[in-house]
Amino acid sequence: MIFVTVGTAHFDPLVEEIDRLVGSDVITERVVAQIGRGSYIPRHIEYFRFIRSLEPAYQRASVIVSTGGAGTTMECVTRGLSLVVVENTTLMEGHQAQLIGEMARRGHLLWCEDVTMIASCIEEARTCSFPPFRSDPPRIHREILRLIS
Repeated sequence: MIFVTVGTAHFDPLVEEIDRLVGSDVITERVVAQIGRGSYIPRHIEYFRFIRSLEPAYQRASVIVSTGGAGTTMECVTRGLSLVVVENTTLMEGHQAQLIGEMARRGHLLWCEDVTMIASCIEEARTCSFPPFRSDPPRIHREILRLIS
């Protein structure tokens, strides 16, 4: 199963493209989408707006497609899940790009920079291994010690 999530916002272009790809048999695997407040209603994929926990979907998904929200991104990368992110540029002037870029650079996710490339990115994700993200060790204590010395 491919799981698509847009979080609590909306990202109709992503949902529409996935729905189109399923409708034209480019994607033949089952797709379930969490569409949030989107106005586009899918015709070819299963969907819901909101749910208490995405955990069951994460457990069943072979690939997760997300819009780059910090919550979903960090939930997935800390567990090493197969994650493809399409930045939702309609939100707050691209605030997601820094997180997505850094996680992609470190190999924790695939950044699909154009929604029209989502099918190939999903296929690429199937062949990748995504190591779980581990935060950098804290360094603030060293700075404090340096300042008080």
